[in-house]
Amino acid sequence: MINLPITTVKKARQEAAVKSLVSLAAGFAAGAAIGAAIGILFAPKAGAETRKDIADKSKEIIGTVKEKCTSAVETVKSKLKKDKDAEEIVAEVAEAAEDVAEAVEAEA
Repeated sequence: MINLPITTVKKARQEAAVKSLVSLAAGFAAGAAIGAAIGILFAPKAGAETRKDIADKSKEIIGTVKEKCTSAVETVKSKLKKDKDAEEIVAEVAEAAEDVAEAVEAEA
Protein backbone atom coordinates (compact mmCIF):
# COMPACT_ATOMS: atom_id res chain seq x y z
CA MET A 1 0.00 0.00 0.00
CA ILE A 2 1.28 3.44 -0.90
CA ASN A 3 1.28 6.04 1.86
CA LEU A 4 0.62 9.50 0.53
CA PRO A 5 0.92 12.64 2.59
CA ILE A 6 -2.36 13.62 4.23
CA THR A 7 -2.43 16.94 2.35
CA THR A 8 -2.27 15.11 -0.99
CA VAL A 9 -5.15 12.85 -0.03
CA LYS A 10 -7.23 15.81 1.21
CA LYS A 11 -6.52 17.76 -1.96
CA ALA A 12 -7.53 14.79 -4.13
CA ARG A 13 -10.78 14.41 -2.18
CA GLN A 14 -11.50 18.12 -2.50
CA GLU A 15 -10.85 18.06 -6.24
CA ALA A 16 -13.15 15.05 -6.58
CA ALA A 17 -15.86 16.89 -4.63
CA VAL A 18 -15.57 19.93 -6.89
CA LYS A 19 -15.71 17.81 -10.05
CA SER A 20 -18.73 15.98 -8.71
CA LEU A 21 -20.51 19.22 -7.91
CA VAL A 22 -19.80 20.71 -11.33
CA SER A 23 -21.00 17.51 -13.01
CA LEU A 24 -24.18 17.57 -10.95
CA ALA A 25 -24.92 21.20 -11.84
CA ALA A 26 -24.21 20.59 -15.54
CA GLY A 27 -26.42 17.48 -15.55
CA PHE A 28 -29.23 19.36 -13.86
CA ALA A 29 -29.01 22.20 -16.38
CA ALA A 30 -28.96 19.78 -19.32
CA GLY A 31 -31.94 17.86 -17.94
CA ALA A 32 -33.90 21.04 -17.43
CA ALA A 33 -33.18 22.18 -20.99
CA ILE A 34 -34.20 18.82 -22.46
CA GLY A 35 -37.39 18.75 -20.39
CA ALA A 36 -38.30 22.26 -21.52
CA ALA A 37 -37.68 21.36 -25.17
CA ILE A 38 -39.85 18.24 -24.95
CA GLY A 39 -42.59 20.24 -23.25
CA ILE A 40 -42.56 22.81 -26.04
CA LEU A 41 -42.70 20.15 -28.75
CA PHE A 42 -45.81 18.55 -27.31
CA ALA A 43 -47.65 21.71 -26.24
CA PRO A 44 -50.74 22.44 -28.37
CA LYS A 45 -50.75 26.22 -27.86
CA ALA A 46 -50.60 29.36 -29.95
CA GLY A 47 -47.22 30.99 -30.70
CA ALA A 48 -47.63 33.94 -28.34
CA GLU A 49 -48.83 31.68 -25.55
CA THR A 50 -45.94 29.28 -26.10
CA ARG A 51 -43.38 32.11 -26.08
CA LYS A 52 -44.78 33.40 -22.79
CA ASP A 53 -44.66 29.88 -21.35
CA ILE A 54 -41.07 29.49 -22.53
CA ALA A 55 -40.05 32.77 -20.87
CA ASP A 56 -41.81 31.84 -17.62
CA LYS A 57 -40.33 28.33 -17.56
CA SER A 58 -36.86 29.66 -18.35
CA LYS A 59 -37.03 32.05 -15.40
CA GLU A 60 -38.20 29.20 -13.19
CA ILE A 61 -35.37 26.93 -14.34
CA ILE A 62 -32.77 29.67 -13.86
CA GLY A 63 -34.04 30.28 -10.33
CA THR A 64 -33.91 26.57 -9.53
CA VAL A 65 -30.39 26.19 -10.92
CA LYS A 66 -29.21 29.20 -8.91
CA GLU A 67 -30.79 27.80 -5.75
CA LYS A 68 -29.22 24.36 -6.28
CA CYS A 69 -25.80 25.86 -7.01
CA THR A 70 -25.97 28.15 -3.99
CA SER A 71 -27.00 25.22 -1.82
CA ALA A 72 -24.16 23.10 -3.18
CA VAL A 73 -21.61 25.86 -2.61
CA GLU A 74 -22.81 26.28 0.97
CA THR A 75 -22.54 22.53 1.54
CA VAL A 76 -18.99 22.45 0.21
CA LYS A 77 -18.10 25.51 2.30
CA SER A 78 -19.36 23.88 5.48
CA LYS A 79 -17.52 20.62 4.79
CA LEU A 80 -14.23 22.29 3.93
CA LYS A 81 -14.38 25.11 6.46
CA LYS A 82 -11.40 23.86 8.48
CA ASP A 83 -9.01 23.41 5.57
CA LYS A 84 -6.66 26.12 4.29
CA ASP A 85 -7.35 25.26 0.65
CA ALA A 86 -11.09 25.47 1.19
CA GLU A 87 -11.30 29.10 0.10
CA GLU A 88 -9.74 28.27 -3.26
CA ILE A 89 -12.04 25.30 -3.78
CA VAL A 90 -15.13 27.26 -2.79
CA ALA A 91 -14.12 30.02 -5.21
CA GLU A 92 -13.76 27.44 -8.00
CA VAL A 93 -17.13 25.87 -7.20
CA ALA A 94 -18.81 29.28 -7.05
CA GLU A 95 -17.29 30.22 -10.39
CA ALA A 96 -18.45 26.95 -11.95
CA ALA A 97 -21.95 27.47 -10.55
CA GLU A 98 -22.05 30.97 -12.02
CA ASP A 99 -20.91 29.59 -15.39
CA VAL A 100 -23.74 27.03 -15.33
CA ALA A 101 -26.28 29.71 -14.39
CA GLU A 102 -25.01 31.99 -17.19
CA ALA A 103 -25.22 29.13 -19.68
CA VAL A 104 -28.81 28.45 -18.67
CA GLU A 105 -29.67 32.15 -18.94
CA ALA A 106 -28.06 32.29 -22.38
CA GLU A 107 -30.24 29.44 -23.60
CA ALA A 108 -33.37 31.08 -22.19
